[in-house]
Amino acid sequence: MPLLDLLYLVVVEPLLPLLAGAGLFMLTRSHLIAAGLSALGFGAWGGLYFSRLSLSGPLSGALYGLGVDGVTNGLVALAGSGYVRLIGAEARRLGTERTAIVHAVGIAFAATAFVLLFVTHGSDKVGIGLYLLMLAWSLGAVAATGSFSGVVATMALVMVAMVHGIWGAAIASGVRDAGQAYIAIFIVPPLLVPVLAIAAFGRWLGGALRVRGSHGRPG
Repeated sequence: MPLLDLLYLVVVEPLLPLLAGAGLFMLTRSHLIAAGLSALGFGAWGGLYFSRLSLSGPLSGALYGLGVDGVTNGLVALAGSGYVRLIGAEARRLGTERTAIVHAVGIAFAATAFVLLFVTHGSDKVGIGLYLLMLAWSLGAVAATGSFSGVVATMALVMVAMVHGIWGAAIASGVRDAGQAYIAIFIVPPLLVPVLAIAAFGRWLGGALRVRGSHGRPG
């Protein structure tokens, strides 16, 4: 598979609808518009793309592309618009500085995880190490900043990036079914459960430490 096709499949395709949803929400302040316009736009592109490839005829391919790309990218765009709203809500509640730290580190973590798994061909050791770092960051970041939703959202983004890194490595190696990546997709929800539990503990721990600190100050 050419390099440009590989980059489009595992990098550009998931990022474009996410960014489109985020951008449209910033312009319209409507999740429905952000998801709907993205679904229509990417669905139309998918219909055109698959109409040229389908062995069952252009109409069948167009309907398939419109349905699959439209629905999938519409949901991804909805996630992008929701993420923008989450950042705004956390900035108002926690302050700009703490919010920026949580989300900047989370996005950088996701990009690094993708690259590491891609260049190491989906190494199990690298994947386990990244997951342990996720757990440690989830505990420390929530305890220090109070950003439960932001940390969980960015760690979910890290796990998606890890799946795409494994998928990209499989495709680049000539593995057609990319079985390891498909397995990774299905284990993402169970692996998010410990992240949620540790982030919840971090939230309690941070609150307890702040209360103890306030009681220890002289009146």
